[in-house]
Amino acid sequence: MDLLAAHTPKEFVLQFDIGTCMEAGADPVAWIKANPGRIKIVHLKDWAASGTAGEKGYRVLFGEGATPWPEVIAALESVGGVDFYLLEQEGSRYSEFETAQRCLENWKALRSKA
Repeated sequence: MDLLAAHTPKEFVLQFDIGTCMEAGADPVAWIKANPGRIKIVHLKDWAASGTAGEKGYRVLFGEGATPWPEVIAALESVGGVDFYLLEQEGSRYSEFETAQRCLENWKALRSKA
């Protein structure tokens, strides 16, 4: 992503996956701020080395991992240029429906604090 961002025109839209950024050990807030106005689409996927009930990696539910979501959302909305949020989950200990429901509840709780 750093190469794409550095070697494309500033008008070139970037799609950013927060979970992949976290897994790589990068700071998503710093990356967003380094690419102002270019992140139109963002994948809201969480990640954690370890998480709730032993879940780790991408299986941790959105909002229950290591991602500093309030800071990420603030950066996306103040300088990132976000147009679309894609709430993404790669499996969990719950059924597909319950996983989606829990992730959506976590998103709503996060947004109600904003």
